[in-house]
Amino acid sequence: MTTDLFTGNARELAHRACNGVVVTLHWLEVSDEVVVSYTDERTGEAFSARVPRSEALEAFNHPNAYR
Repeated sequence: MTTDLFTGNARELAHRACNGVVVTLHWLEVSDEVVVSYTDERTGEAFSARVPRSEALEAFNHPNAYR
């Protein structure tokens, strides 16, 4: 996960995990931004991306499209 995206308070909005893939949607209170985080525990692949608030649910459901 890219830690510089998480300066200040981050609130978890949604979280899911299945077959080693973990996806979390965060709201960053200080900057009023939404970030989706993706981790594949099987491969070690991980990323975080800022997403438009209007696309937060779409990003949570399809995080790789926001890579």
